[in-house]
Amino acid sequence: MPFEVAGEVGLVVEADGGGRVSGRGALEQEAAGGVDAASGYVGVGAQAELAGEAAHQVRDGAVQGGGGPGQALAAFDDVYSPRIVGRVNDYDVKVAHTAGEHVWHVHEHTDEFFLVIDGRFAITLREPGGQERAVELSAGDIFVVPKGTEHKPASPGGAILMFEPSGTLTTGDRHEGDIPAYVDTTAGRDIGE
Repeated sequence: MPFEVAGEVGLVVEADGGGRVSGRGALEQEAAGGVDAASGYVGVGAQAELAGEAAHQVRDGAVQGGGGPGQALAAFDDVYSPRIVGRVNDYDVKVAHTAGEHVWHVHEHTDEFFLVIDGRFAITLREPGGQERAVELSAGDIFVVPKGTEHKPASPGGAILMFEPSGTLTTGDRHEGDIPAYVDTTAGRDIGE
């Protein structure tokens, strides 16, 4: 089912009562679900209800039978080392603990979706002309980094959910500078790793 974002890519968004996405604080509304027959939008809670048991069938090593991101995050402590908690077609749903600065990197061929689960999370974006701007996010905020945009995440501590094509590396197709020891270059790990 489509996840529709009203406005520009990279906008902090939230779901309103009709299931549309348009501002700040999406986590609570999305978790409650909602169906908009006109657009085909189905909120997360409604998807799980509609899909029933199928919503719990993911791949080996990922959370199966429910439990959600909190249960997955409790299974590991590493920062910037995402764990795969589900799969939608050829996309991975990943969760990660965040603390400290990541590395400047870019995903040339894919957007990168972030949902802040807990704490604060900032993404500094480098515009084509070299100007930088930071987007500050809190629990419940969603942000999409457009493909081909150089960015550098940072956090004083928290947790995020990411949605990206399987095989997407955490340090992008290319990166700038040395990768900090606490940043794991991976396409995602199973919960048990």
